[in-house]
Amino acid sequence: MKLCNIKAIFFDADDTIVDHKQCEKEALEYLFDNIQKEYKAQYQDIFRPLDRNLWDSVEKNSNRVPKEDIPEYRFKKFFKEINLEYTNYKKANKLFQKGLANAVALTENACDIIKYLYEKKYIICVVTNGLVKLQRPRIKNSQISKFISEIIVSEEVGVNKPNPQIFNVLLNKLNLQPSQVIMIGDSLEKDIKGAENANIKTIWYNPNKKVCAFVVHILLLFEY
Repeated sequence: MKLCNIKAIFFDADDTIVDHKQCEKEALEYLFDNIQKEYKAQYQDIFRPLDRNLWDSVEKNSNRVPKEDIPEYRFKKFFKEINLEYTNYKKANKLFQKGLANAVALTENACDIIKYLYEKKYIICVVTNGLVKLQRPRIKNSQISKFISEIIVSEEVGVNKPNPQIFNVLLNKLNLQPSQVIMIGDSLEKDIKGAENANIKTIWYNPNKKVCAFVVHILLLFEY
């Protein structure tokens, strides 16, 4: 299958090309190191679902905690669950965010895939939900930064995926039509549905499958 009309590839960030779990681990370690508390490996297994559930509740409009309070509230709840005596939740959040912004872990083979597509003359872009101060540094400070033409973060657009506006902003910036783009992401609800809302072709990256299956699929799809 040759996609002669495709000019650009849009990638999601977290859990597609960025290893969010590893970045989160490094951010938690950075936090605990700076507040001079012992970090234990099982802490991430407690923090990760707690944090995700809070943010998911906002997207589903079922949140009892105001969106603006979640960054600090999550650490209040987290520290309580692990019996940690530390109450400066504002500082904890700032340290965590700094650690997250500085973490540049990529998913396996992400660099090779993006380099391959770049060398095939495709325009490579990142379309991600999140905060600019967290998302941009992780891409720009990573090995793939030299291959990335544009990074669009939901915060600067004012809407999250699956709203098609975030894709339309990038299409207009690149002066491309939806038929000239493919979106690759791990979330059916956000990446795939969002791109389809903008009439963009999609490839669903399923991280529960072996990475090599994803690599073979991508390389075959774009091979001349």
